Amino acid sequence: MSSTEQPTWGHPLLRLHHRHVEKEVTAGEAAAAELGIVLEVDRIRRALLYQRWQYPRTACKLLAGMSAAIILVMEFHAGLCTPGGMFNPTPTTDCIMAQAGEHWITGLWPYAVMALGFVAVDWVHDAVQGRIVTRCSRPLYPLLKLLCVSAAVARPEARHADAIKLSQQASRLGLPLRTVASHAAKDFGNRRALRRALATHLNRVDAAFIETVDRLAADRATAARNLAELAVLAANNIADGRFTTVLPDEYLEEKVPLEPDRLDGRRLGAACLSATVGVTVSFFLLSPLGAPVELLIPLAVVAFPVLVYTLLASRYGLSEATRLTRSIGGFFSASPPL
Repeated sequence: MSSTEQPTWGHPLLRLHHRHVEKEVTAGEAAAAELGIVLEVDRIRRALLYQRWQYPRTACKLLAGMSAAIILVMEFHAGLCTPGGMFNPTPTTDCIMAQAGEHWITGLWPYAVMALGFVAVDWVHDAVQGRIVTRCSRPLYPLLKLLCVSAAVARPEARHADAIKLSQQASRLGLPLRTVASHAAKDFGNRRALRRALATHLNRVDAAFIETVDRLAADRATAARNLAELAVLAANNIADGRFTTVLPDEYLEEKVPLEPDRLDGRRLGAACLSATVGVTVSFFLLSPLGAPVELLIPLAVVAFPVLVYTLLASRYGLSEATRLTRSIGGFFSASPPL
């Protein structure tokens, strides 16, 4: 069951979740009404609906991973198979799982019960905090809190300490916004271009909030009202699923294009760093196999520029990769880079 109405049946977690959502939304609605701003509370309530199967799926994945890790540790840990260990060998029983199944069950069930206890406590805690929602809707809570604090600071009787509290609340938006960029990219196909566009846009949104916060020292009431307007716009757009337009362009700073040499430097730096990591990892993987150092060092020297060129070509094309790699050669020669 997921509903914007008060639940009438005995689902304790849903009732706890609904109570917290109503508390936050009602406070945000009152703050928006005080400032004369339209907050789309119905869409926000729908975005904060209780997701019935989300947490059980996450808990099952967590338990499966923990169980697999415990089994691997128990199977490969030699100390458990020594006299006095958990799987104490006897004349009729050794550490083979088929012959010591009872010992495996005895060793695993305390960990399973403890893991289930932690999952249950965490589930109840998330229900009390209203966190059992879709991943992209979680920034709505800090935005609603920012709206409430902004309304308090916009009042004539607001104090300097209230403005400090507002600044601290706005600084907590950065991580939720960056997280929603990652979650939205995964939900809509996990494509690199979409992830980069979402991250760039939401970084600009965070910068718009920070720029408005910086004006609190000059005009507290006006800056607080502007922050409330930004919070309402962002909350309405996130609740409606408009993740690439959380704030309109007129509220965002203009993109400043990088200078050509700085852009080339970033591309070369990223490619060289990736190539260095790849060559180093390959070196350490081949060394234990008996490959002589006399062979590995020349191979690394040849593989590094080849890998750099391959990375640049795959990302920016052959002509751009040729130009960038020639600029590296020009750096080490007497002639200027091309």
